[in-house]
Amino acid sequence: MRKLLLLLVFANLWFLANCGGGASSGSTGGTGTEGPVVLQSIQLNPSAASIAPGTTQAFTAMGKYSDGSTKDLTLTAQWSCLLSNLASVSNTAPTQGLALGVAPGSALITASMGGVSNSATLTIKGGLSVTSLVVSPARASLGYGNQQQFTATAMFSDMTQQDVTDVSLWNASPLFVTSHSGLVIADNVGTGNMVQATFGGGGSGSATLSVDVSNLVSVSVVPATASIANHTALQYAALGTFNDGSTRDVTSLVTWSSSDPTIASFGFTGSLLTARLPGPATITAAACTQIDPITLMCTGTMISGSTSLNVTSATLNSIVVYPVNDTIAPTTKLDLRAIGGFSDSSTQDLTTQLAWATLDHSVATVESPKGIVTAASPMGGGSTTVSATASGMLGFIQGSTQISVTSATLTSIALKPANTFISPGATLTYSASGTFSDNSVQDVSDTSSWASEFTNVATVSSAMATGQGLGQSNITAKLKSLDGTVVTGTTNLKIASPKQMSIASAPATVQIAAQTSSQLTVTGTFVDGSTQDLTTAVDWTSSSASVATVGAQTGIISGLAPGKSTITATLGPISSTIQVTVTNASLASINLSPANPSIALGSSQLLMAMGKFSDGSSQTLLTAAWSSSSPAIAVVDGSGLATSTGAGTATIKATLSGISGTTNLTVH
Repeated sequence: MRKLLLLLVFANLWFLANCGGGASSGSTGGTGTEGPVVLQSIQLNPSAASIAPGTTQAFTAMGKYSDGSTKDLTLTAQWSCLLSNLASVSNTAPTQGLALGVAPGSALITASMGGVSNSATLTIKGGLSVTSLVVSPARASLGYGNQQQFTATAMFSDMTQQDVTDVSLWNASPLFVTSHSGLVIADNVGTGNMVQATFGGGGSGSATLSVDVSNLVSVSVVPATASIANHTALQYAALGTFNDGSTRDVTSLVTWSSSDPTIASFGFTGSLLTARLPGPATITAAACTQIDPITLMCTGTMISGSTSLNVTSATLNSIVVYPVNDTIAPTTKLDLRAIGGFSDSSTQDLTTQLAWATLDHSVATVESPKGIVTAASPMGGGSTTVSATASGMLGFIQGSTQISVTSATLTSIALKPANTFISPGATLTYSASGTFSDNSVQDVSDTSSWASEFTNVATVSSAMATGQGLGQSNITAKLKSLDGTVVTGTTNLKIASPKQMSIASAPATVQIAAQTSSQLTVTGTFVDGSTQDLTTAVDWTSSSASVATVGAQTGIISGLAPGKSTITATLGPISSTIQVTVTNASLASINLSPANPSIALGSSQLLMAMGKFSDGSSQTLLTAAWSSSSPAIAVVDGSGLATSTGAGTATIKATLSGISGTTNLTVH
């Protein structure tokens, strides 16, 4: 019997030693004003907690120093509890100090730093069952694009309750909801949407969420004015301005119409317009702020925007396909574009309106009508001609380019950005760069197979990761090389609470002219000091929508009328502001840089349009319209990226508000 008692004593001592011990320990090494400041003790909060198996408890560690100061050590202390059969505690960012109950019993959760430690008691209660799961708020109504945080509270058989939001599985189809944090983003309009949480052995609860566009103020149609050739098509978009001064894409929420369908008309769904006869037409996009869920009739206000369209009788003369004479590695992809040149000297992007084909399918195939080339796996490489042909209505005009496929093998994949962080519900787009045996580097994002190590933390699809719950997960991109080897690129992604971040907007103040735009940015700083561009992850709003609006997930501000507005970037409970002044200055001139560049055939050059205004100020012009005098030599997209298509010199023009600037681009 005595031996049994001794064994029990030693067992208890082993438990205390291995699960962290009880009272604080460690050398003080001096006092406040005598010698260096050292850590004296650590206080854990809470000091004791009781939870059910499968649930979590967050602990924090506060350090007290010899000079009387205190410091939060939660993210820097070493957390431990060796009795993994009872409980575990996270020791990695961003969830340090978060304990998970595994099985009934009592464990000590320990935080240590510099020889000083302390423990809290965590009791995991046994014999419990979930009697109910309550989701709150029970009913909610949101405007389109807004967010709602739902919580799940489990009621147990011992009459206790516990927040189980982060350990429940959430579903809110067709709305987006983070699978393990209960954050809903109102990205679909509808009434009575069910938001459901499931926890434990089948315990579930639900709430209803209605989403409308009652927060919509106005609709504008993009492009604002357009002129296209007969028998061609044009993709329209609708931009909505909301009562918080933000703008969002509402293309899928509006009803599209043409004032004269005999000239141009839309299909039964979508915003793709087809020109049928030469002449003018007015294009309208309209949205109803509230729709009756039973009759589907509009019971709110119709908000609409219109623009003018001119369909010309110009005939198609030529098609330029680019990039020209490009070389790609086996199994990779290349996006081709096709620009049509018409008899009135106008140009149009006809990429998705043409029939694409390859001469040799064993070298590469092409997806029609998207123009996406996929290289095959020829052991010795090869080349083929890719052609794009217009319909009979456009005269069967054809353009082509040569594509060469190497025999190089993939050796490595690098992912960017590397080792980043976002909040639940936010997205992050990655790129995968493949390095091949011939030392060439090519983007392999589209051909790689993407995966997330822990889907309860983050999911990834088509190179875009979405935060689902707190924690960290490795994001991988895999691609099989020509020799059969699977090459993998990996990076780490943290999904952290906004409470663990700070954000700073740049620039602090902005002055722009009316009818121009400017790009704002937000940099997030995690508690460990790492930084990340969160421009597209925050919610942007404007205090005065009549003065300036801001893209809800872009940070692009548009000046509408002279005045002042406060632009706010918000991420959960944290925010940052920028003061914007919109002037009545008029655009005086446009200068393009670099001036008169010279590039090799097959390469590109990014051009910048700098506007000078009547008040002497200068501003980069984000919304200038770009054009090329000779698409057979160079083409230019909406961002000012000029791509060579043939040898010679082309004049590149940027135009805004009737003012133009030009530069000569030489291709050799």
